[in-house]
Amino acid sequence: MKELVYSKVIIYHDETKQIEKTNLKGHVLLFVPKELTIKREGTLFGNEEITYNPLVELYNRIMNIRKCYNSYHKFHFNEISKSGKWTKYNEAEKELLNIGVEALKSKNTTIFPRPLFCKIAIIFYHMYRIDLFGGDKKEKRLRYHETLLRMLLKGSIHYLYDKHHQVEIEKIISDGEPYHRKLSDERILRRLIIDDSLGKSPLREYVKISPSCPSCEIIHQSSQHKDYEENSEEYIHANMLQLADMFLGAVVHSCYKGIKISRILPSIGQKVDDKRGVVSMPVKEMLDKRKRGKNFRYSSHYKSFSLSRAYLENDQWHFDNIMTKDIEIVQGAGQLTLLDLLNDGE
Repeated sequence: MKELVYSKVIIYHDETKQIEKTNLKGHVLLFVPKELTIKREGTLFGNEEITYNPLVELYNRIMNIRKCYNSYHKFHFNEISKSGKWTKYNEAEKELLNIGVEALKSKNTTIFPRPLFCKIAIIFYHMYRIDLFGGDKKEKRLRYHETLLRMLLKGSIHYLYDKHHQVEIEKIISDGEPYHRKLSDERILRRLIIDDSLGKSPLREYVKISPSCPSCEIIHQSSQHKDYEENSEEYIHANMLQLADMFLGAVVHSCYKGIKISRILPSIGQKVDDKRGVVSMPVKEMLDKRKRGKNFRYSSHYKSFSLSRAYLENDQWHFDNIMTKDIEIVQGAGQLTLLDLLNDGE
């Protein structure tokens, strides 16, 4: 049976401040299909085509979590206390990430009636050689961030999608107010479109930027859902931005803090030494699937996430895989690094 998947996605962007004891910063991109079409040829019933809206299905599950635990606070990883009594809000936060991890699956989901094909991409990096960029100090730093964001966007869409799963970017929404100016549409989005004319590798044929993407604009929006009317587009986007934040925080905790493994989940009111670690467990378990080596390609999470660290050496960009802190790094195992995808010298 031949299957072709086509995703029209909204990309949610967030970033982390400097990670304690590492001097690293990071970007996260959460890809959520607003419209997903699956075409199958050669089934027992002939050819078939189904179209659905994973964004709505994911949003509805998030709202179910809020109602179930009466948790209408902003989901923000750094606001989770490091230790103390386990609360219903912590249970909601852990369940949110459990739902998010399920939403990344391309098959065998146990929560949703059908796979949502969401994806995440994260890159960590040091602020180094900002003198390579023009402008005053604030402008140099922002241009550095924008360069890393563009590399993450291009590298991740080329790896996470392929000719069997094509993607169209409808819009990019970034969490919060701009710096001294908004993120540059020219440097991040339009550069991707004209890369081939600049001697860089062009976007691959399975990647498109939608004509409806407003002038290839990156939209800045608050992730505080209470600023908007419930069920409005902005309210839905705010919840997705919060999920992106939770993913980024959980990856940081899993890879740079370390999590003490415990199969016994805390009950409400129980004292917990590492509440952030318990909340992060669904993400860590997903990341640890890469320990399977070549067998990871059979996982429901294969090519659903990309995780790398970028650094400059001799003025050339290099990229390493990032593994969870307490697992052994196996040379050549796991997903491809962005280095495999960004070989055009950007």
